[in-house]
Amino acid sequence: MSVELNLTAKNIYEKEFKKSRVKGYSEDDVNDYLDLIIEDYMKLDKLLTRIKELEIENQNLKIKIDALKNVTKDEKPNQVTNLDILKRLSKLEIAVFGPNNKENEIY
Repeated sequence: MSVELNLTAKNIYEKEFKKSRVKGYSEDDVNDYLDLIIEDYMKLDKLLTRIKELEIENQNLKIKIDALKNVTKDEKPNQVTNLDILKRLSKLEIAVFGPNNKENEIY
């Protein structure tokens, strides 16, 4: 999103109006009004800067999401539970002591 403004707060602040010989506007009224416009432009500039920051953050988050979606199950760490350990120990005991060993029986 790109917004091109015709004026900046500095342009407005530095604007000089030509003086009219006959009738003209009150210089104080014009300056007060321009001060309001400058305030609005400064607020707009801050908002545009924040929008650009959020757009960059949004793109970075999209990249992270895509990277996480591409992670395969093989890349995920295997979780070993106590039950898995007990099953492995049981198989190991059977392999070492034989299937008819009385210590293999669970009471």
